Amino acid sequence: MRKLLYLLLLTPFLFASCNEELDKDWNNPNIYQPEPDEVVSGLFVHLQKNRFWMKDYGEWYWYLSGWDQGLPQITQVCTYVPYSVAYCTFWADDHYGDVENFVSTANGNIPGKFEKFYTDNNNYCLIRDEVATLSGAEYDDNVIYLKLATVLKDIVALQTVDLFNSIPYFNALRGSEGIFFTPYDDPMEIYKSVIEEYQSIAGELSGINGKMSDLAKTTFAKQDIFFKGDVSKWVKFINSQILKSCIRISGVAADYVKPFIAEAIKNLPSEDYTFASPQVNENRIGVSAGGIRQRGFYEQYYNLAVPDVIMLRLNRGTDYYEPNIDDPRLPVLAIGYTEDGKSDKVEYYGVSGNWDRNIYLRGLPVDAALPIDSCRRNVYPQGSGAQYNVIRPQYSMDIMVQGCRWSYYNPVTFVLSESPLYINSLAENDLFLAEVALKNLASTGKSAGQHINDAVVHSTNFWYMMNHVENYVGSMADETKKILTPELPSASIINAYANTIQSEFDAASGVEDKMEILMQQKYIHLNIYESFECFAELRRTRHPKLEPITCTGSSTKLENATCVIERLKLPTSERSNNYEEYAKVMADDMWGKPVFWVPQDKIGEKYFMSEALKPMITP
Repeated sequence: MRKLLYLLLLTPFLFASCNEELDKDWNNPNIYQPEPDEVVSGLFVHLQKNRFWMKDYGEWYWYLSGWDQGLPQITQVCTYVPYSVAYCTFWADDHYGDVENFVSTANGNIPGKFEKFYTDNNNYCLIRDEVATLSGAEYDDNVIYLKLATVLKDIVALQTVDLFNSIPYFNALRGSEGIFFTPYDDPMEIYKSVIEEYQSIAGELSGINGKMSDLAKTTFAKQDIFFKGDVSKWVKFINSQILKSCIRISGVAADYVKPFIAEAIKNLPSEDYTFASPQVNENRIGVSAGGIRQRGFYEQYYNLAVPDVIMLRLNRGTDYYEPNIDDPRLPVLAIGYTEDGKSDKVEYYGVSGNWDRNIYLRGLPVDAALPIDSCRRNVYPQGSGAQYNVIRPQYSMDIMVQGCRWSYYNPVTFVLSESPLYINSLAENDLFLAEVALKNLASTGKSAGQHINDAVVHSTNFWYMMNHVENYVGSMADETKKILTPELPSASIINAYANTIQSEFDAASGVEDKMEILMQQKYIHLNIYESFECFAELRRTRHPKLEPITCTGSSTKLENATCVIERLKLPTSERSNNYEEYAKVMADDMWGKPVFWVPQDKIGEKYFMSEALKPMITP
């Protein structure tokens, strides 16, 4: 362990403990030198904090930018209202033309998703190599970190496969042995290996924990920022990952996954799993140059308009919120508009990818035929600056609700809060269980419709919880608080709405129509918060159907452009640094080449509806 201690003293900032005092001490090796038992646990803490969980500021800033990445916009979990024909034409040509030219000028964020799997798992490698040198009681006290680090590494491995298909895996992460360029492995074999490893670790954890000394258990409880040393929660969480991974490949390996699903669903989480941000003080807008998700959302807030694919499944009646008709999650997911500042008549208006549908939103001089005052234009009420820009959350929330005439994601829930980071949720598991029951992959003890019902109830509770965490929005009028931070509706209202969705699901004809409703609920629940998961599920199921992109200009008429990329391309560095192995997968390295888990009967199926959900509205 002496070699690893030396490495720690050289780079202590990498391995900070979750304990604040220890954090400070470790950043100064002249004050504090860690005991051997703290080394592996400290490495594990940092692994839990890595960017795949944190979703850091830079990642979200570029991910939401829409100019050369735009996956949230393409998958229609958020959107930007085009203000001019020129912008719309650029958007359509750049993102919805020939799919193989997609994101041709992307910066480093997209290929970074590939590279980060290897660089961000350095701590896994250090833990693995260090534990291999231990024996006896020292091994018993530290092997649990290796097992859980393996779980985290495997989660990110499958996320990377979901984006790139074939990746180096089985012989990767062996830099300590001088092995840096390894073959690309069969993605199906990677998935199977991870699923089997998940199951093996879940079965071992209780016994491993039982062999730990009391002092080691105390250290584990302090260092485990996810579950505070609760091994039973780790087992349930791993089972949720088995369920997700098995469903992902169920369309191409149903017989293989069935026994794993049957075992995993016996012991799934019984509560939502989140954990407090380890950098909460850096989330605050304007306080620091650092930060994680919230700052990325803040600086790209104009890209966070709620699309009709989500909005019209939340706001099901008129534009006004009607508690006995609309989804009870609507007020905490979206920002409402009230012309007079009163909370008894609040509108929620979505945005379309359809140019003609959005004409009612723009009201610019280019639409001279429309009286500008009759349009739902979004202006700065104070009349300064670029009046057609969107209102951003540095303005008071009272101004926001009286100025945002179309709906963005609720800034209290998503932007100006200290919302915990997502690990797993009951509603996400419910929706996977609904698919299990629908497709007879295992016996769940409930019908698919009953699982859908559970998902609506659990999702409602989840998002009201996220809306009510500590925030820093400043003072708000009482009426504004009612709009942006409403009280959780009564159980009778929530249950009635869940029953409505279940009835629609049960009445739908055939698996595909039911999957459309199931995936609409997944989009609502995961939304922008877990949009990479929405991207994966959209490609796997071809649901929910998206709106066609229609863009009409004086020199260009691009109607119903319907390209969605199937995967990300490998970074150019792979061609130059690992060409011998890259050449073996080069033919598949195309934006339009489906990932292996897309069922054969889904390949080529359109992602888009024939027309916009909501027709053009003439004021």
